[in-house]
Amino acid sequence: MVFVSSIFNKLRDSINSEAEKFIKSTTAIINAGGEGVRLRPYTLTQPKPLIKVGLNPKPLMYWAMLPLLLSGVSNFVITVRYGKEAIEEEFGKGEKLSKEFNRAIKVDYVEEPKPLGRAGSIKLGLEEGKIDSSKPAVILNASDILAINFLDLAKHHILQRVRYGFEVTQVYASGYKVQYGIGKIHPTTGQVLEFIEKPERFEPTNTACYCLQERLNDFKYIKKVPSNPEDELIHKWIKEGILGAYIIPYEKLISIKFEADLERASKIDLEKFIKDSWI
Repeated sequence: MVFVSSIFNKLRDSINSEAEKFIKSTTAIINAGGEGVRLRPYTLTQPKPLIKVGLNPKPLMYWAMLPLLLSGVSNFVITVRYGKEAIEEEFGKGEKLSKEFNRAIKVDYVEEPKPLGRAGSIKLGLEEGKIDSSKPAVILNASDILAINFLDLAKHHILQRVRYGFEVTQVYASGYKVQYGIGKIHPTTGQVLEFIEKPERFEPTNTACYCLQERLNDFKYIKKVPSNPEDELIHKWIKEGILGAYIIPYEKLISIKFEADLERASKIDLEKFIKDSWI
């Protein structure tokens, strides 16, 4: 029994050590190039990532980055297009974040000359040398706040890679409500047979957050632009058997898409919401 416990402790320590190395070398790629059409008129005068939310109002992208920063990630690449000047003025090269977190935070930018999609902008970043394909990466949206400890995500990713050979981990949220009422319609007559108002569903839903090693090069070979990872790459990774999942409760995700989402987020202590994930 003592021998088994010793082996377990060594394995745990090894995974913890590897996860810390993973986080320290990780590039966080933040997709912030969209126009935020669904949030007009708010986004007519400012890009969506800069809309201030929370009881202590700060830019939406700050809250998206905060869990990564608290987890120890220090290298960020932000893909920009709409409102890029304002975003770059707000976040600079990481000077303000470095002062706030008392360590060197590096922020760089990939500018989309036209809409490239989330995968297309990463392809451009690789071609420009702004993204290093030899380093691990976490990919997420500037408008999604994930209250998770990314060090735990790294541990999960490393363990699943050792166990099953999964090279990409996709973050899913489980237990969510559809934003609209759902009707069941007769295919011939058009009669409404059933209606459910905003049903709760439990199928894992994609958060557009990915953790990966050595598979960034796959983005170089996407066939269509604009493109998102869900268009080509997920299907490639599934076919190769290298895609694993990290499932979180839906309550750990705040995704800002509509005005109602902004109103809800503005009533939340977002710093507490994020830091509670460490408890």
